[in-house]
Amino acid sequence: MKFNDELFFNSITQIIISVLIVTVVLYSSYILIDRFIRQKHQINLNNTAYGILCSSILFSVGYLISGVKDPIINSIELIKRNPDFTGSVFFESLKYSGLFLAITIFVIWVINLLSIYLFTLMTKNINEFEEIKTNNIAISLITASIVISVSLMLKSSLYLILESFVPYPDMPVIR
Repeated sequence: MKFNDELFFNSITQIIISVLIVTVVLYSSYILIDRFIRQKHQINLNNTAYGILCSSILFSVGYLISGVKDPIINSIELIKRNPDFTGSVFFESLKYSGLFLAITIFVIWVINLLSIYLFTLMTKNINEFEEIKTNNIAISLITASIVISVSLMLKSSLYLILESFVPYPDMPVIR
């Protein structure tokens, strides 16, 4: 049995990068949720309804960011295999990784904010955040379901956006 050390170290690198990215993004997302929802609406930290909403937003973030690794890896592989590339693979990889992460984080927050905002617009007779503040679990579950459903529907569109930035080589045109 032959040990494929290149594949092994590539896998370890991907695991480390994935853990770092997900941890940083989820933690920063939690801080934003805490600051812009819990503190703004003066919701107690031990509020179950808030916990449900917060969990759904964090699930949405994790779910949407789960596929960002593939376009990053595709970009790095294409850069490494390009015979015309003369720059630093490391810095070029950082450039694409940063671009993909920035786009993903921006789109994730737009998706979550829009889904919650549009839902609150459609339910004018209910103040969702006031209901969540009073620990109304039913309203929290409905709002959480909206956030998760919108994320499920838009994941493929997000990855199409990211794939449009992957530096695929030009294909010859056959006439």
